[in-house]
Amino acid sequence: MNSKKDFLTLIAISAFSAIFATALHEHGGHALACAAQGGKLLELGAFYIDCQYESVTSMGYRFVAFAGPFASLLAGLLGMFLFNRTSRANSQMKFFLWHFATVNLMIATGYFLFSGIIGIGDFGLDQYGVFYQVEPAWLVRVSLTIVGLTAYFGVVLFSMKKMDTFIGGAGQERVNRAQMLSLLSWISGGVAAVLIGFLNPHGIIIVLISSVASCVGGTSGLAWMMQMLNRKKDTGESPFVFERSWAWIGASAAFLMVYAAVFGRTIFL
Repeated sequence: MNSKKDFLTLIAISAFSAIFATALHEHGGHALACAAQGGKLLELGAFYIDCQYESVTSMGYRFVAFAGPFASLLAGLLGMFLFNRTSRANSQMKFFLWHFATVNLMIATGYFLFSGIIGIGDFGLDQYGVFYQVEPAWLVRVSLTIVGLTAYFGVVLFSMKKMDTFIGGAGQERVNRAQMLSLLSWISGGVAAVLIGFLNPHGIIIVLISSVASCVGGTSGLAWMMQMLNRKKDTGESPFVFERSWAWIGASAAFLMVYAAVFGRTIFL
């Protein structure tokens, strides 16, 4: 990047992207699926929802669990579709769409890995997971872990190749710049998620299993994946930069404050 002034725009875009992806997962996925099946929404939090399943079938609550990762998958694919059709000259939007698509795809595939290792989560074996009461449990968890590792690494490679189409520059400098963009975007999204997560009324457990698990652990590929870029490649293009955008900064700040104020402390219905 040309100067430190651009970091503020990068941070704003990344924080907005990460929390917007979370909102789509929780409210556009889980909450919508619960309401669509006649379930009663008891709580709407920034990183979780509570659905009363009395009027929902056993397959229904599995669908509620599945709807979150599915919403993330759809958002990620749509983000990449728009990314491919956005000019490199529109640098802020280009980076936002890359980051938004990457985060959503990482969340969608990361839940396989999380549920396989921990046993809970959207694909977990507890009463709120897709694979509740499915036996043998060990086989389910091993399978989820293998699928999760494979799918997540596939997303990493796919996203890295997309970054390679617009980062520009040559050699180690190109890799360092891509690493800086990706790493700072991961930190920005993670910090925003943790700060908002601490507003929840249920304590640290929600922060750990929801905001940290999804926006820090689930997107951790952003912290290291650019090290796999080809250090010898010369793109023949000028390095990717974007100037400060007060529009993005203002929109991000407004969205984050409203989301934190409305959902951070949880809406009780």
